[in-house]
This record gives sequence, structure tokens and C-alpha cells, in this order.
Amino acid sequence: MTAKTSSARPVKIADDRKKTRKPVQTDSSNHAGTMVDVSGEEMLDSKTAASLLGVKTQTLYAYVSRGLIRTSPRRGTQASLYHREDVEAVRLNGRGANVFGDPTERFIRWGGGAGVLQTAITMIDASGPRYRGKLAVDVANTRRPFEDCVELLWSGALPSHSVTWQAPMVPEPFKAFTATLGGLARRSNTRQMLSLVAQAYGTCSGRNPENTLGAPVLAGRQLIQVLGSALGLLCPEPRYLLNETPEPLASVLARSMGLPVSNEALRILNASLILSADHELAPSTFTARVAASAGGDIFSCVKSALGTFDGPLTGAGCDESERLLRRAESPKKYVELLMELAQRREGIPGYNHPLYPDCDPRAVYLLKLARDAAETSQSRLILDCIDAGMAETESAPSLAVGLVAVAAALGLPEESPGAIMAVGRVSGWIAHAFEQRLAGYLVRPRTKYIGQLE
Repeated sequence: MTAKTSSARPVKIADDRKKTRKPVQTDSSNHAGTMVDVSGEEMLDSKTAASLLGVKTQTLYAYVSRGLIRTSPRRGTQASLYHREDVEAVRLNGRGANVFGDPTERFIRWGGGAGVLQTAITMIDASGPRYRGKLAVDVANTRRPFEDCVELLWSGALPSHSVTWQAPMVPEPFKAFTATLGGLARRSNTRQMLSLVAQAYGTCSGRNPENTLGAPVLAGRQLIQVLGSALGLLCPEPRYLLNETPEPLASVLARSMGLPVSNEALRILNASLILSADHELAPSTFTARVAASAGGDIFSCVKSALGTFDGPLTGAGCDESERLLRRAESPKKYVELLMELAQRREGIPGYNHPLYPDCDPRAVYLLKLARDAAETSQSRLILDCIDAGMAETESAPSLAVGLVAVAAALGLPEESPGAIMAVGRVSGWIAHAFEQRLAGYLVRPRTKYIGQLE
């Protein structure tokens, strides 16, 4: 049984999507004293902003220091630009007033007035995530390598020719560290292990690892490859083998997990990574943006995100979905397990993603790949269990269940579905970190105090 085709209207994620803005280059001129940034927001120079407010520039600076007006650096100068949206809010609501309503409820960025973060990376509707406007399922269906998807997320365009990344630089201290990983592999879960590897690679690369490794983009590519090699630690005999020559990431994953490299295996692994790459402002992605807004490098952003991804409602939920499917001796037993969870109102791991009330298109795509590739009795049993779960509980599988199905079809080691999701999602975290740097403000949500006052 396959999931129903959705005819539902697109899921509403953020009011910001009502207006589509075309990206333009920073400092593009509009009229005197006015520019637009990469997200399409109007920016003012200090003279124009002060004139619009009818104040001196010193007063303008005071509004900035109080968090009422955001600033961004002006390229090629030491001057700042001021967000017209904030200047207008101050002008219309009275100087020095609380121009954004109740700040404890509405602030999500220091000095900002919106309750959402603007992004040009990913949006979500009933058809699934769209990366830079391109449907993720369509990107996966082109059979492009994962590296092309990363380029799309980071730069905004699919490359005309696929490029294999250079092999990562391996500092001697990191080589010594990886020699100890085999003994640690069974003592932690995959998110903790990946976080440990990310931290060690950044630390061993020097005080400023992004520059040491060449540039932020080059450092991001190398970090993803280093984390991909860590999937070898899931094997019955844990190992950590870095690629020493340029090699597609899907090939790195296959080789690390002991899978023969074939066109079919590479297609499935690339699709799994692409569909895992980003999911808008998921908790882990928000964490990465907070870290980036505070000035953290991409290693810090990824480590922070992996910590959030370790929760049962995020990455750890993928492991629980896998355990349920592997424990099931038959489709009937699997349905009983799901019904038991449903009766306890604990939620069914891997099913009924709130953003996809009818079906998760990512899961539908991966389940089709799994059915085409399934050859073992174990992989066919897992597919039968998923079909029974969908039919008997009227539940729709999410990305996690799709990843479990393709991992079983390929014969990958246990916990590989969650590990693949995490490695793929690193590319999205880095994309959001880069975008947050360009935004130039501190993500600083406020609280609404509900305790007692003396």
C-alpha cells in the first residue's frame, strides 16, 4: 500500500511567504540614501534614516543601542546601513516608544519586529520542502549527486557541471584521535559520535579552522566528508577511514559502511542525503542560526545543532522508528506495537509529521526506491510492516521511516538511517549559518515572565 496523494492546500509556515522578493545584491541603489540587501529589505544610510526620523544622527545611534533599529555593515566601508522597516516603525509609533508591541511575545531577533525569521533557503508546503524554490523530491529524482544539492543550498543555484569535492585536510592530531574512535563507537549514539568528530576536527585544525581549511565553504565541505566517514563506526567492526582522494560523499558513505559501490546504491544514498538536507526552521536548524548569529564558526554551529538533533522528537526519533521495525516479527506484531504507543498517547515514531497531514512526500519517494531495491527477506518484512502500519492505524510515514526502509534494502548497519539523516542535515545547518551571518543581527528571543513579583 502506498500513501495517499495529497490534494491539501499548502501548509502555512510563515506570513513572510505572502510576498515573494527577488534577491538583489547588497548596496544596489534604489534612490538617494536607500539600498536593498540580499533578502530584498530596504536599507538606509545614517543621514537618510536620521532625516526620516527628524532626529540627529546621535539619536539614531541611541535607537540602535536600545535595540529599536537593526543595522548591517555596508560593503566596502566602515559605515552601517539601517533597516527601513525598523526606522518606519519608530517614526510611526513615536520615538522611544515600544514600537513592536509586547517585546516578550514578538521579539525573535535583537531589534527586530517580526515573530519569524526570513530565509531564502527552504520553504515547506504539501509537496514537501523546496530548496531555493526547487522541490527537494525533484532534485533527488534528477539523480544528481548530493554535492549539487549542497551547492544549491549554499549558493542558490544548481551547478551546470557536478564537481567532486577535494579530499579533506587531515591534521596529524586528528589522525591520532580517530585511532581511538573504534573503542568509543558502542558507548554513544550516532549524534553524540558525530558531534565528537566535528569538535575534534575543528579543534585539531587550529584556532580559526575555517581559515585554516581554506575558506568557510571549503571548511564546510571538508567537515561533511569527515562526518560521512564516521558512519563506518556503525559497522560490526567499527572503523574510521577518511577518503584520501576526491570521492563523492555517497561513495564515502557506502565504502565506510561496507556497502559495495554500485549505481543503484549511490542513487539511493544521494536521494537519502538530498531529502534529509534541510527542513526549514526545525529545532536543530534554529539552534544553528542562534549560534551563527552570536558569531560562532560553522563547527560550533554544527555541534550546537547536533545537540538539539539528539532529542526523541528529532534525530533520535529516527532510531526509535528503526528499533520498532527491526523488533517486529511480523506485520501483525508491528501494528500491535504501534497501537500500544497510540493508546498511551506517546505518538508513533516516524509517522504523522505535523507539516504533512496526508503524507510526507520524502517518505513516499524513498519507499518507492526501497521497494525497487529490496531483495532480502528482512527488507521485504520491513516494507510489509510499514504497509500494515499505514493501513491499520491510518498513519502516514515520515522521512525517518523512508530512511529505515532504504537502509534495510541496502543492508546497511543499524542506526545508519539516523546517521544518514544527520550527515545530510549538516549541509542545511551550514546553509542557515551562512545566511544568518549575512543577515547581521543577533537572534535573541524574549521570554514572557509569568512568575511572581515581590
